[in-house]
Amino acid sequence: MTSRGTTGTGTGEAGASGPYRRQRRALTAVGLVGFVVVFVLGLVLFTPLLDARVEAAKAPAASYQEAMVKAEALLATDGADINPVCRSRVYDQGERTEKAVVLLHGFTNCPQQFEALAQAYADAGYSVVVPRLPGHGDADRLSRSLSTITPGQVADTGNLAVDIAAGLGDQVEVVGLSGGGTLAAWLASQRSEVAEAVLIAPLVVPKVLPEFTVGPVARAFRFAPDVYLWWDSALKAELASPPYAYPRYSLRSLGAFLALGRAVQGSPPPEGLQRLVVVTNGNDAAVSNAGVAAIADALTSDGVERVDQEFAADLGYRHDLVDPEGENAERLGEIYPQLGPLLGLTDLSAP
Repeated sequence: MTSRGTTGTGTGEAGASGPYRRQRRALTAVGLVGFVVVFVLGLVLFTPLLDARVEAAKAPAASYQEAMVKAEALLATDGADINPVCRSRVYDQGERTEKAVVLLHGFTNCPQQFEALAQAYADAGYSVVVPRLPGHGDADRLSRSLSTITPGQVADTGNLAVDIAAGLGDQVEVVGLSGGGTLAAWLASQRSEVAEAVLIAPLVVPKVLPEFTVGPVARAFRFAPDVYLWWDSALKAELASPPYAYPRYSLRSLGAFLALGRAVQGSPPPEGLQRLVVVTNGNDAAVSNAGVAAIADALTSDGVERVDQEFAADLGYRHDLVDPEGENAERLGEIYPQLGPLLGLTDLSAP
């Protein structure tokens, strides 16, 4: 009986081990799948492995006449769906000038933001190019055009503007605010024609994000369904200042500008840059100043004159330091005279 009992117990253990082994194999498979998923997500989000490469398609105009042909091509990109005040502008002096400047508007704004400065530059004898960035300037302020833009498209528009400026002036300068400041930094890093760059509150790190999350977040926005957020959660679509800018923004398009900022940090020292001006605002609620130093340092090499200007927080200036119809409209009488010397416009005054 003992023999039978022993045999029976052995059979029972053998029978129980089958489900146990299957369960263990299943857990092992789940663990491996989980490891692969985490590994792939790590590659996608925390390394530049799948970053879209942004190329500088250089075709600088060799003459005033060629620049004007390219200018017509830029102006022709504005269709009937674009707000008339948001169309690209080119201010030429009828001949090649000593200096040409490219003015790059901010994220969700449009060329009208730089109208006053563009006129000031033109009055000072500059040739001026103010391109409308992709996805921006629609007459429908609730347009979803921002969802379609990529870092490459933004860069292409900046490159075309520099191509035009290279034919209009002997020296090319780029000035950008917010997302336009990020694009200005990228152009300075890639285009030897750019001798001077002015970055005004460049969009490198949004205020709502820690600096170390910018890379993963920018990459995630490329693949995730696009999401729109209101600039003012109380006013939403009723936000009317400035009246031509979008009251909301797209996370995917935000990621496109962040990608350009990261590309600057990985670029070799610029070839043609002679002067770099970096303007930050201690009271800025839109962009973090923590990320600005990284791209400014990447652009600063031997022979580059560096000027850093920070407006103190207690001045109370808000993010947009340029737009006459923007959030600092009533204080531009203070701000413009301070910006003027940084921009090479010593007598700049508010419109």
